[in-house]
Amino acid sequence: MKSLIRSVLLVLFSVVVVTAQEPMLVLEGGTLIDGRGGPPIEDAVVVVNGNRISAVGRRGQIPIPPGANVIQTTGRTILPGLIDMHLHLRGWKIPLYLAHGVTTAGDLHSDTPWIIAQRAAQRAGVMQGPRLFVSGARVIGPLLDGPPRAFGAGYVRDVEEARMYVRYLATIGVDYVKVDSTITDEQLEAVIDEARKFGLPVLGHLRDIDVAMRFGMKEMEHLPPFLRAQLVREGKPLPESGPGEGTELLLNVDPERFGPLVEQMVEQNVIVDVALYGWVPREIWRAARPELEQLANDPRLGFVPPEEKEAWVRDPGEPRQGTETVAAFLNQYVTAGGKITVSSDGVDNSPIVPGYAQHLIMRGIVEMGVPPMAAIQASTLWHAEAIGIEGDYGSIEVGKVADFIIVQGNPLTNIATTRNIEMVIQDGKVMDTTYDPNWVNPIPRPTSFERR
Repeated sequence: MKSLIRSVLLVLFSVVVVTAQEPMLVLEGGTLIDGRGGPPIEDAVVVVNGNRISAVGRRGQIPIPPGANVIQTTGRTILPGLIDMHLHLRGWKIPLYLAHGVTTAGDLHSDTPWIIAQRAAQRAGVMQGPRLFVSGARVIGPLLDGPPRAFGAGYVRDVEEARMYVRYLATIGVDYVKVDSTITDEQLEAVIDEARKFGLPVLGHLRDIDVAMRFGMKEMEHLPPFLRAQLVREGKPLPESGPGEGTELLLNVDPERFGPLVEQMVEQNVIVDVALYGWVPREIWRAARPELEQLANDPRLGFVPPEEKEAWVRDPGEPRQGTETVAAFLNQYVTAGGKITVSSDGVDNSPIVPGYAQHLIMRGIVEMGVPPMAAIQASTLWHAEAIGIEGDYGSIEVGKVADFIIVQGNPLTNIATTRNIEMVIQDGKVMDTTYDPNWVNPIPRPTSFERR
């Protein structure tokens, strides 16, 4: 018994010693925008113990712990680390996210074993990059164009296979489930029901948000699910599916009649992920072209495929039809209390620069009329809420993980200043985000996996 007591005391003493030796970090003097939507805190102090925030307040109200590493942030703005919960990872993209302040990222559809391994490598410290959350291969179904496929890699033929696939994903350890609009309504209901048993949020493409809300859906990707539901409510016919369907949907709805559907979505707490990069006003993109060209020509980005860099500086052309409808929806939704997310999407040979795109989209939606504070929340806290990690991430609050970016300027008066990043802090550590031209992803991505 005495031996057992000595062992317990030794363990407890060790825990106390470890806790006492955890590094202390203090951010002092800057303007704090904590991500919760309230007024900024001037002359703020943020204290970090290890990788968690232990105190937040004004200078003079919060004591500075002896021996802490104090970083003076006077004249700068402290923001939560940015989050992008809608991307499609490629091995070369990893270093760019953190360099542009994206400390947490979510992959929505990749080869399941590979993306699980990427997450493990990042969390083990083998690979520096954004903290990863993953869905694995998305759930696709019988409405997919072409002949039926065999079960596996996400394809499900019926309701039972949909449930089986969710159980597989839960067993392998994904963070959420992504669905595709090619599954039937019955399969969607089954996926949501099965995922709920494992505590997994369901995100993704849908056919009709009214139908999905009946099953308890809390997230919507892209606008077509809203637009189809709106057309049905207006008693108008749906356009045929195909390449031009999205434009027809945008042009046929009446934005002045959005109110009832918007209110219902807000009441059900649906978070909307519009994947807005393609809607960024062209003048904003062209104003950023010198920075994009600088990135494309940076010799330190030797790990980025040349065809990707070529896409970064390709002119986007004329504005897309329906831009006014997109802006009307965003403004009505945010004004009604709805939550949106600033997400990049993007696959191969895309003009979307990982990490950097986040800032252009924020500027774009502010240009469309969304308040700057909402744009910041759409890049931080609302992303975290979409997948249920807001207890740890997305805002600067006591007890949460210490992820910050420090920028020169005030994003509330000029949202473009979010690009002026002077420091990135992840898990309470100041990160070295310098590009290494010889960087190699330690786990190559399988070339056999195709995004469907």
